[in-house]
Amino acid sequence: MSCSIPGLTANIAGRSYDLNSDQIVLNAYDLNLSSVNRLSQRSPAQIYGDTDLGFRMSPRFSDFEWTIRGADLDDYRARRGEFVEIWTPRVDDPVQLVFDFGGGLIRALDLVLDDELVWMNRNGKIEQVSGVFKSSDPRLYAPDLITVTFDLAGSSGSNQGWPIPWPIPWPIGANVLNLTQSIEYAGLSRLGAVEYPVIRIFGPISSPAIVNETTEEMIDLSADGGLSLADSSEWVEIDLTDFPRRDSKTIRDQDGNSADNYMSTGSDLATWHLAPKGEKLPSGAYCDGINNITVTGTGVDATTEVSLRYYDRYHAV
Repeated sequence: MSCSIPGLTANIAGRSYDLNSDQIVLNAYDLNLSSVNRLSQRSPAQIYGDTDLGFRMSPRFSDFEWTIRGADLDDYRARRGEFVEIWTPRVDDPVQLVFDFGGGLIRALDLVLDDELVWMNRNGKIEQVSGVFKSSDPRLYAPDLITVTFDLAGSSGSNQGWPIPWPIPWPIGANVLNLTQSIEYAGLSRLGAVEYPVIRIFGPISSPAIVNETTEEMIDLSADGGLSLADSSEWVEIDLTDFPRRDSKTIRDQDGNSADNYMSTGSDLATWHLAPKGEKLPSGAYCDGINNITVTGTGVDATTEVSLRYYDRYHAV
């Protein structure tokens, strides 16, 4: 893919670098789909073919080529050194590369240098450099973190809590919360990729449950007598993100202690996600990109708050 983007920024170690300027010019790049590996099985009695069990996506490997120009030799060396700064190897700290395609289309990718930078065609104060870069998470994403907050105080007109950009019905009876809210995920794009959010629940609340009505997935914290949060100083975080490891999904309280014992056996901690448009749902229908999320619990008051934090993620541009 030839470079036609107006902006490319690298963010790393507290600094931002312009990687498509007059001095560091992006010549070419490739942001195609990452490799897909199909999973399958075949039973002894299966005569024809095999049974598809889904897929795994490999890390994304992207090719980039730049030209580095200096006003003079010293300036060239400074730009070259700045470029090398960006790709210095680090542990668990990838470079966030942000692409601005214009028209409000912005995508980010977290990556590191894989193998080496290849320097070529040096002519005094001008040189080309290329490399292959690895993204352990192959998904592109819009770099703005989205927070959807369900807040009684905010919805009731109080100046407390988070602002809410849409009307929210709160059926409350005997301090019982039963709220359904719709999330338009990934701009309703068919290039959307599955996203696993981080959910926080602040008390007071007892036996909370979060259900994605669209995917029919649930996290129910009513086991073992039920989770009970006395007030807003007590909270639990349900971390569903699948990086750095898929098995790192956790439910922990404000002190870092596990709250897994409250999770019912019917809960879907490993798979609970926001579905993109075009995903095939358990009903056999295809998702339209709208995820209807229902939050329930008892013993709530105006300070009770539930939030979902996520990024809009995509397979490609």
